[in-house]
Amino acid sequence: MSKLRSFSLFICLAGLFIQAPVMAQEPNDADGETVYIADDLYTFMHAGPGRNFRILGSVTAGTKVTMLQRDDTEGFVEIIDDKQRTGWVDARFINDQPSVREAMPELQQNLSDTQISLQDAQQKNDLLNQQILDLNSRNKQMQSELKELQTRHDRIERELANKDNKVQLEWLTRGGIIGLIGIVLGVIVMLIPRKRRRNDGWM
Repeated sequence: MSKLRSFSLFICLAGLFIQAPVMAQEPNDADGETVYIADDLYTFMHAGPGRNFRILGSVTAGTKVTMLQRDDTEGFVEIIDDKQRTGWVDARFINDQPSVREAMPELQQNLSDTQISLQDAQQKNDLLNQQILDLNSRNKQMQSELKELQTRHDRIERELANKDNKVQLEWLTRGGIIGLIGIVLGVIVMLIPRKRRRNDGWM
């Protein structure tokens, strides 16, 4: 029984010695570099740089964390997560680019702005299409009016031409009549016998 108690005491002391350097640091977010947990997983946070250290919890994929230091020998990175916990995670699960989770609000805002711009453009396009339809309608109406005016113009020109022809024919007719009357009068004058002059000598 005493051996079991002694072994338990040894384990507790060993754990305290292992955790003591980590607890003594008490780092904060301003001490390190901003990095991100890979998007496709969640990873465990350990009390030291290795899987043999106690697990402090897990960090969700895509979480923005602060990197404090790197242990290249063990391949672990010390971080402060979004819950202000300090621990070590596998360096393979660290990215220096913003995660999809982190970038999602900005992407959604950009999408919303793009949709608003697209709606504005669509409204302007609809307005332009309506204006084009109105202009086409006015153009057809003006073409119809122009055609009607051209028809009236042609009719008036024909009427004027016919009137000129009638006037010319009337003048020719009148001239012919006057000429004929003159000829008839001339013939009549020629046919009327002249009176002989009275010879006063015979009286």
